[in-house]
Amino acid sequence: MSNNNFVKILKDKKLKITPQRIAILEELDKHGHSSVDDIFSLIKTRIPSVSLATIYKNILAMQNVDILKSVKTPTQKQKYEINKIPHIHLFCKVCDNLEDFEIDTINFQKYCELKSGYSDINDASILLIGICKNCQNNQKAV
Repeated sequence: MSNNNFVKILKDKKLKITPQRIAILEELDKHGHSSVDDIFSLIKTRIPSVSLATIYKNILAMQNVDILKSVKTPTQKQKYEINKIPHIHLFCKVCDNLEDFEIDTINFQKYCELKSGYSDINDASILLIGICKNCQNNQKAV
């Protein structure tokens, strides 16, 4: 995504456009799932005056208006991502890698509504835990 897209996203959600918010979005766009500490370390090199509290505050503000989404992994490390197209997450229990995996969310949503009796389902958080291909290959090599 470009800087202009981030400005538009913030404007659409009626959030003030700040260098810190743009930097958070740029780093998440570049690096994907990241913890607050990871984001802080990346931004601190660009904006030396930024504080950890500022990063937390801005992540929370963007999460509250659905720009960012949090993902909690089995290692209890909260990670954040830009809220893009619906997807589920795959987590490697060996190396802690977290990946996005696209699914047919429309049919999945309809199936869940049909089976559960719920209506207007508009969000889901699914984390599948297994062993990634890299770790599988490493285990075979040993």
